[in-house]
Amino acid sequence: MHAVVMAGGSGTRFWPASRETKPKQLLDIADNRTMIRATVERILPEIPFERIMVVTGAPHADEIRRELPELRPEMVVVEPVGRNTAACTALAAYKLFKKDPAAVMAVLPADHLIRKEADFLQALNAAHEAAGLGDFLITFGIPPARPETGYGYIKLGSPAFKVRSTTAFRVDRFVEKPDFTTACEYVATGKYLCNSGMFLWKAETILRAFETHLASLHSVLGRIIPALDTPEEPAAIAAAYNEIESISIDYGILEKADNVLTIPIDVDWDDVGSWASLENVWDRDENGNASKGTVLIVDGRGCIVSSPDKLTAMIGVEDLIVVDTPDALMVCRKDRAQDVKKLRDLLKEKGHEGLL
Repeated sequence: MHAVVMAGGSGTRFWPASRETKPKQLLDIADNRTMIRATVERILPEIPFERIMVVTGAPHADEIRRELPELRPEMVVVEPVGRNTAACTALAAYKLFKKDPAAVMAVLPADHLIRKEADFLQALNAAHEAAGLGDFLITFGIPPARPETGYGYIKLGSPAFKVRSTTAFRVDRFVEKPDFTTACEYVATGKYLCNSGMFLWKAETILRAFETHLASLHSVLGRIIPALDTPEEPAAIAAAYNEIESISIDYGILEKADNVLTIPIDVDWDDVGSWASLENVWDRDENGNASKGTVLIVDGRGCIVSSPDKLTAMIGVEDLIVVDTPDALMVCRKDRAQDVKKLRDLLKEKGHEGLL
């Protein structure tokens, strides 16, 4: 079993802590480790460094290498431009398949939080065993504890088989992020799982799926196989990425394929998608305030505060997000956390590109 860690995101919802050169996966948001370090350490009991590949963007490659010096140089694969998760997955699959035609690859985002790490490893091993039983594309689904409008969902089909006391289900269909009423219906039926964005399959199986469902991408990336793991690799990837479309693995492959399975996993998972999500990650006081750093709050409720470098004091406020960094301070209402990414355009417009 190999692991492919997708680390190409820019983390715009975590400004001002995240920047173009230091996206979310390189921040120590959840604990004292960066998100990508935590992701790699989580899988090390089953997948050693020599079988871990990180796919990242050119602006982040050097920082990734510094953060994970145990990785061999060729295991940090650099995308010249972002082309979404389908291209990332296909590129990694080609590299793995060239080295090991029998490779099984777990595809994992670099910036998710999983608290029940032992349970996750059990699920990973069960999926590995399931992949050996046939040509399956396996997803990991999260049983929703409450209505969630920020995630796509997987509708469960019939049970396929059981491995290691874990049941793999056929996927009936994938559904888009729902409104709140629809999300409540999904939770009530018990037939829907949140799509975690974590997958496992044989490299050969996913490449065959690309050939069937994304033939143009498969054809273009297929041309670079002779250059992989040679000095010509970066130039070959750059040329190919100029031609291929930007599309997610979900849209491009999984929603079309008929060999998709899902394994429900209860691992206390969070995709940590915005500052607002940290109220479920950081410790909260008796008034529901979640903070990291040196923070004093008097008569305040439901606030989320990051202040690692100096004291931040607040009085009589509710449901605010406050993020203090050495060169920028951001304050917003908690229910507007998803709009932090809109500051990117305003910073450019006002001539603050140096803060991006």
